[in-house]
Amino acid sequence: LLYDCDELLVDRNKKTTKKKKKKHQSTKEEEEEEGEKDQIVYGLPASGQTYILGKSLTNKISSRRLFVVGSGAIGCEILKNLSAMMIGSTTKKGQTKSDHHHHHPRGSIIVTDMDTIEKSNLSRQLLFRDADVGKFKSMAAKEALHKFNPGITIESHTSKVGDDAGGAGGGGGPFTDDFWSNGIDVILNALDNVEARLYMDSQCVANRKGLIDAGTLGSKGNVQVVVPNQSESYGSSVDPPEPSIPVCTLKNFPYDISHTIQWGRDLFDGLFCRRPGQVNDNVDDVSSMSVEDFAKMILHKLGDDAALEVAAEMGEDFASFSSKEDDSDYVERVREASLRWAVNLADSLFRASIEDLLKQHPIDSVDEDGEPFWSGTRRTPKVLSYGDRDDVVIGYIVEFVRSAARLRVEMYLPPSLSQEGEASKISVQDAVSALESNGSASSNGQEQLGSDENSDDPDNAAAADSIPNVLSEVMGRLDSAKKNCANHESLNVVEFEKDDESNGHVAFVSAASNLRALCYGIAPVDAMETRRVAGRIVPAMITTTAFVSALSCMELLKMLMGLPLRDHRNAFVNLALPFFAFTAPLPAEEMAGLNGQTYTLWDRIVVKEGKKGKTLDDGEVGGITLKKFIKKVSRKAAGDGETPEISTVSYGPYMIYANFLHGDDDEILNRPVLDLVKEAITSGDDEMFDLMGGDYGDEQGDDVGGAAAELTSEQIEEVNDLDRRSFLDLSVIVEDIETGEEFELPPVRLIK
Repeated sequence: LLYDCDELLVDRNKKTTKKKKKKHQSTKEEEEEEGEKDQIVYGLPASGQTYILGKSLTNKISSRRLFVVGSGAIGCEILKNLSAMMIGSTTKKGQTKSDHHHHHPRGSIIVTDMDTIEKSNLSRQLLFRDADVGKFKSMAAKEALHKFNPGITIESHTSKVGDDAGGAGGGGGPFTDDFWSNGIDVILNALDNVEARLYMDSQCVANRKGLIDAGTLGSKGNVQVVVPNQSESYGSSVDPPEPSIPVCTLKNFPYDISHTIQWGRDLFDGLFCRRPGQVNDNVDDVSSMSVEDFAKMILHKLGDDAALEVAAEMGEDFASFSSKEDDSDYVERVREASLRWAVNLADSLFRASIEDLLKQHPIDSVDEDGEPFWSGTRRTPKVLSYGDRDDVVIGYIVEFVRSAARLRVEMYLPPSLSQEGEASKISVQDAVSALESNGSASSNGQEQLGSDENSDDPDNAAAADSIPNVLSEVMGRLDSAKKNCANHESLNVVEFEKDDESNGHVAFVSAASNLRALCYGIAPVDAMETRRVAGRIVPAMITTTAFVSALSCMELLKMLMGLPLRDHRNAFVNLALPFFAFTAPLPAEEMAGLNGQTYTLWDRIVVKEGKKGKTLDDGEVGGITLKKFIKKVSRKAAGDGETPEISTVSYGPYMIYANFLHGDDDEILNRPVLDLVKEAITSGDDEMFDLMGGDYGDEQGDDVGGAAAELTSEQIEEVNDLDRRSFLDLSVIVEDIETGEEFELPPVRLIK
């Protein structure tokens, strides 16, 4: 309506202006109104939106700074809408685009997305074209919007938002505390994962910013509105868990192709992601510890069954090859060993494991109720092998060996030897030759990659007599790992990527899934269907995307108008049914506080350090001391009631004060809060540097930087992040002196 009526309304304006000129009846008020109308949109005449929403609201929305997180399907629609709504297009009379508000331009759209454009995106992300493939989505969206509306101001970023990203989350990126508190007015989420949504929600609550979150799943869509100081937050409620396939169904009793595809996807993750990562994580321990000590360690951590499985995997994955001085020989040895490994893997998965299952549950067996065991959704499996006279089975086994061997080669080859991926490719003839020459290899168990000798060490065998059976077996499986770990290099960890047809990921999952499907009498499917299920792809509908984006922009207008909570609407739709439900957002939950007070998640107790810091013993100037901080918090928390006693003060998982330990400890009380927080972080103790009464003198805490050499990279980054931030949010628990009851205060914000 806003855009279809635009031309008519502009024509009507022109006719009205002609009449006024003709009759010479323009008054001073009308001239001012015309002047104001011309100022509404920077460099553009008044639009149809102005007639519908009014000049005041149009001016307000076009001078706001909106942060759009994500520029995928929903993000493109939202950005297109915001551009059409002239957001970032106007400044008030006398201002230019270089004017600043809180050190930022008056009106603009800020967008961030760390993802790049793929060809498959073009069908539903309307701002992108073929020439944009490979570009960052946020950058390409900015270019497209400037073509659509040259008058808007838009800032694009390729930075991630999250706890492990820049600014307030670390790394010194564009999203600093000042950005969250002063640089934006409203946030519009166009994200595809819950983790990022929860982070954005936490920033909105911490900085009292409005949030509008939109999401789609095929024909389903939803919009949630978070109104500062009024509504509950996105994280206040939890969505029901997605239905999952039972493990027993995946492992032994599949009856649908989705079960075998998920099994194939799990197999991929286990073989080429988890296992190489497992080797990389444990290579130092395997090298430095004795076999017995390492075996005891994993038994203690994992238990008997898991330890036996991990030991077998490590014995197989720690490979030893000839020197890399002769590159061609090294690559060829890796290829040959990988082919043997792939052939044995196929034999184990589709012959040996099925035979074991049928031995455990014979075809004519019955269950506890006397009913046939293999009935209902339990399909009777059959053994598959390369010796079958079935061209379909043989074709899938060959493809499985090719793709599995290729991925195994890529685990071991460094980039310098990959020959741009050519070195790892396995031909059909290579796979067929390996299968035909397998002979009795499969009956001898899985051959260890690159290992030409067994681990029958007589010394180990003699020692095993005095060791418990499980420990002895774990040690036996780890023996080859110990022998091969000395000069072992890091393995390449592979993440499943569904959109690259050349990487062999979908080919492996498809071959594994279809072979398992044939075992259980399920019709196999093509690679396209495998990609859809394995990649958890729900076909995107641009209709749903457009619908939720429009609803988001309607809620944005309400938020900028300052309407009460009862006028906002959360939306839940399913265009396929059709189903449309609109509900008012729930108000923020009130929590019991001290002296009969209540508070919500939006409340804060603010403590300012002040301009003058305390001079420490070494002459340096620190921040507010813990003693002064406790005094200020007690006074602010009391209100008109009795002053409470502070029980504990914590920063995240780190407790920096407990009254039962440090109530009379002047050494702690007279130290700056920031120093205590840093010391807690660098100590690595979530409960305190030494909660049971440690020594906090010169040996431990006076020089955090002195221990930097012993700190992990995460600890160093967390300490650096503290220095970058302009405030700290601390958790404080107080005790009512009269009743002895404890209450958690609203977050206490210490402003530096």
